[in-house]
Amino acid sequence: MSRPKTQPCPECGGAMHYERRADLLIYKDQERICKTLAWWCSRCGEAIFAGKALLARDRAFQQLKADVDQVLGPDDVAQVREKLRLSQRRAGEVLGGGPRAFQKYESGKQAVSVPMSNLLRLLARDPSRLREIAPARPKAPASHSGYRAA
Repeated sequence: MSRPKTQPCPECGGAMHYERRADLLIYKDQERICKTLAWWCSRCGEAIFAGKALLARDRAFQQLKADVDQVLGPDDVAQVREKLRLSQRRAGEVLGGGPRAFQKYESGKQAVSVPMSNLLRLLARDPSRLREIAPARPKAPASHSGYRAA
């Protein structure tokens, strides 16, 4: 199914074209431009983002926010977690935030807090300190057939 060449703008009724344009992201007093594929109105400048383009824009905004707030961005969080040899689920259990926290941090859906960012920076410098807060899990005992010896 091919995409229509134009569609009406929901704001002004002008013609919207599906194309890549410079998109201005603003957070606090900082600005960043990213090229974004979306429906853009030629009259009022309104844009409609969807799918992968929307995810990429959200990730770019989270990186801008991380840079301004001086916390780790999505890629930095993933690098530290991998350096610590933790799955996303285990990192959330051990370091806090719950089982899906690191999936959200690394995808750019949620910003990392300053305390979490500080903890990850410290652990990145000295991964051996992880043992102090997350002792190794005990291995599960070998399973038995369920019968007891008399």
